Amino acid sequence: MSAQPATALAADAASTITALRIANEITGGTMPSSDPLFAQMLTKVAAGDNLGAASIAANSNYFATYLARRLALQMQNPALDASVSIDNDATAFLVAHMVGGGGTAPSISTMWSDNSTYLVNVTTGATVTQTHAASLTPAQLAAVNWQTDLVRNPGQTAKTATTVKGTTTFAPIAIPVKHVGGYITLSDRPADTSFAQYGATAGTNLRMIEGIWEIATGLTLVDAEATNATAANAPRFVPEYNPNFTHGIGQAACISCHGGGMSSLTHGYATVADVFDFNPATGGGLVYIPTPTVALQKSLGSDPATRTVNSTCNLTANPTAVCNPDSSLVDPNNGYDLSSWGQTGLLAQMGWKAAPTGQGLNQLGIGIGQSQIAYEFMTKRVIGEVCPMGAFTAAQVTEIANAANPFATPKGTDDVRTIVALVASNASCL
Repeated sequence: MSAQPATALAADAASTITALRIANEITGGTMPSSDPLFAQMLTKVAAGDNLGAASIAANSNYFATYLARRLALQMQNPALDASVSIDNDATAFLVAHMVGGGGTAPSISTMWSDNSTYLVNVTTGATVTQTHAASLTPAQLAAVNWQTDLVRNPGQTAKTATTVKGTTTFAPIAIPVKHVGGYITLSDRPADTSFAQYGATAGTNLRMIEGIWEIATGLTLVDAEATNATAANAPRFVPEYNPNFTHGIGQAACISCHGGGMSSLTHGYATVADVFDFNPATGGGLVYIPTPTVALQKSLGSDPATRTVNSTCNLTANPTAVCNPDSSLVDPNNGYDLSSWGQTGLLAQMGWKAAPTGQGLNQLGIGIGQSQIAYEFMTKRVIGEVCPMGAFTAAQVTEIANAANPFATPKGTDDVRTIVALVASNASCL
């Protein structure tokens, strides 16, 4: 057999290097070069089809196990820190929406609204058991095929708390569709590091609504603050007579965020404030409150002992009350109205397509999933993971985001793997 020309050898070496780089960027180095999938990638690269090669890696279980799970773990906190999260119901839900697991189609758009719970099939001998992701042993976790082992179960469940003579007990309760927030409202135990735990533990649930906006859009509190906010839109627990309430002294005015920003009553806070709690007690976890009494209304403050006083906010009778007498209080129907962000202002920046008003967390989540900014921020996150040194222009980010955005023209795929493949095959990454 005659020797292969030096140019051909060089081309093969270059193709191998490129294929390895693409595979490693998407799978974190978990795809061995001996895998038949890598041979398919190499063939694609040698033919000049880097996007095709990247698509093979993105559609593999190596991607599902590594990058899809990493992206999902990040979404449990606004810092996008995967290291502080564990696999749980929320991450299983997100992975399913990224790779089409559990019989569902890939769907970025429904991450904040789908009324489903995803469990993992665990096979022991001839027995297959649906198991919560947080219950998997290390060995079971290592054996999961995140493309085929996820099982979709319709509906979401939280706990309802009943206190009798100082003793609190918890019982399962279905979360009404109106209050389902996709992965936001998924948790099955007190210490699962879920977004629900991050957002609804103690406090006033400000972290919950702020985290929803921050993780979905990449915006910060400062990005969303408003200078024309009114006291009526600030929660009752925000002290109106604080010197910083209207005019900040060395800080942003309290009203700019509480009255006009992410934590405004009308910008979604009312959809979570008095509806959810996260109780770390045994048997607790995510608690849904069907009929919140004054003592349970977090919008009246983090201290249950002061909520009755804050609800009336009579500063003549209680001059030391920490409250806002001009607050409109939480809408009992859990409505929201984003109109103050303006169709030519922040809503335009978000590429908001849904109506600016609506009822409940679920409807708000549908609107978030339809917004252009959700796809562009997901694209920026993927760039940060796959190709952090790449030189992507704003126009390229938009182009990649639109390829996955089903509400763009033409319609995108609604599949995060589209974004991953386009980023990894970009010339600046090779």
